[in-house]
Amino acid sequence: MSLEQARRSRADPKTAIGYYLNAADSALKSANSSPTASSLNSQAIYNRACQDMAILLKGNPALWNRNEIVSAGGRTYRLQFARGSRQSGIWDPFYCDYLHTPVQLRRGFRLLAFHKNGWGGVLVGVHKPEQPRKYFLPPDGLAVPVTAAIDFTQPGGRNSDPILDAELILYNPAKRENIRIDGVRRQLAADFTAAYTYYPNPSLLGFQAMLRPAGYRERAGLYLLEPYDPNQIPVVFVHGLMSVPQMWIPTISGIESDPGLRGRFQFWVFTYPTGDPTLLSALRLRESLAGIYQLYPETKGMILIGHSMGGIISRLQAVTTGRVLWDAIFKSDAARLYTALPPDDLVKRAVIFKANPRVKRIVFICVPHRGSYLATNWIGALGITLIRFPSTFLGETESAIMAALQNNAGLKRLPTGINDLSPRSPVLIGLNELPIEARYHSIIGDRGQADIPNSSDGVVAYWSSHLAGAKSESIVPGSHSAYALPQTVAELKRILYMHLAESGGARSSVVRRRSELPLAHRRKPRPNPFEKQKVSPPGK
Repeated sequence: MSLEQARRSRADPKTAIGYYLNAADSALKSANSSPTASSLNSQAIYNRACQDMAILLKGNPALWNRNEIVSAGGRTYRLQFARGSRQSGIWDPFYCDYLHTPVQLRRGFRLLAFHKNGWGGVLVGVHKPEQPRKYFLPPDGLAVPVTAAIDFTQPGGRNSDPILDAELILYNPAKRENIRIDGVRRQLAADFTAAYTYYPNPSLLGFQAMLRPAGYRERAGLYLLEPYDPNQIPVVFVHGLMSVPQMWIPTISGIESDPGLRGRFQFWVFTYPTGDPTLLSALRLRESLAGIYQLYPETKGMILIGHSMGGIISRLQAVTTGRVLWDAIFKSDAARLYTALPPDDLVKRAVIFKANPRVKRIVFICVPHRGSYLATNWIGALGITLIRFPSTFLGETESAIMAALQNNAGLKRLPTGINDLSPRSPVLIGLNELPIEARYHSIIGDRGQADIPNSSDGVVAYWSSHLAGAKSESIVPGSHSAYALPQTVAELKRILYMHLAESGGARSSVVRRRSELPLAHRRKPRPNPFEKQKVSPPGK
């Protein structure tokens, strides 16, 4: 009854708050004294009262985070707000600028829904500072899971004081499994996927960013998908050609559904215009990672997970190039051009660099380490023709660089991201001469045909994806978009558990769970027959 009265009286917020508190209070009393079936109904009433009251309060700034005395149902309540505490898993009342219910948000993703039944109103909070990108946050703000709960206390006992203290607590369910409400320990309700549905899902943006890279560069960079935590290990996801970081949301959601991994890692994404040369995109990632460590110097060593072209960009974070790539690209003009260009030239910074020691592990998913012939057929040729760079892309040195490229590679224009995926790409040829200075794993699709070593994911052949030095190699029955397959998610979980164990950050339960994983997900890398025999792959 109080819940219905609260909804009808929302035009008068203070009156509605009294009814919401009375509904939650009555539901707790009923749950403490009723059978299981009635208790579940009481839980639903309590949860809805907490959810609706938090939304109502947030929509009325004059009432938010202020103590109020309200009455309803013959009871008087003193409303208070719990202070934020990272250690206790409680959001500060002013951390979230907006609160939404899950049903209010966009539903453009196919997610592995992960809900946890329990007590509290499930919400999505949005933290949006004045300059989100200054803190590596998405432009629309950072969406986080929130569970609102109301705890009632009375110093002298429930019937001793006519005023009952009611504290609104905004829990972070990623940090808390259980809470104590009205003196009883209860499981906290949670929805760990709803926050991801806050972000837009622009299906055509990846294609547009490939064709017109200049118009996308302001969006490019590293994005945190959760509040920065120095105690969590960063996992950076890097998308591939014609894609956007939203492609990773189902994969991340699947990983976060594992309670043994939740709270141990923080998930970030890197986005870039895929029409740009891969060396330039790799430079932007290096600069973004350097910026993260400058802003947050306590950040732990990270894991990179790259799909397709994103795997090449990830690999370029863990190699020391010296002059290998430079010589492979500019050939007979390499020495002259190296002397002519200043040390801070964009091309020099993109081609000559050292491995990032903070990159501890890389996972390659369907990555064309030796190229894909789709980059050289008519589809690739058409894409290359359509990509447009601004006339001042490389600045004052562009004419000298283009002269060297035309002289040595016959190129009349700057190489695009598609050029760099060709088996003849000097970037890939040079890159395969450089050791990867981090642990790495391969996940390779074969469309379910199980015909290794002649298999392909439809875009990249096995001979191109395979790396003999990988710590593990998992073949999954999928196409080139195998990044969201359940088998891929299971393999990523296994690798993350392994990383925890090897880095000394694993709890005993984590180690135990890893040992329980099926043997199918603990494969050792296969030898590459083309490497062993020192012959060219088919068609070369």
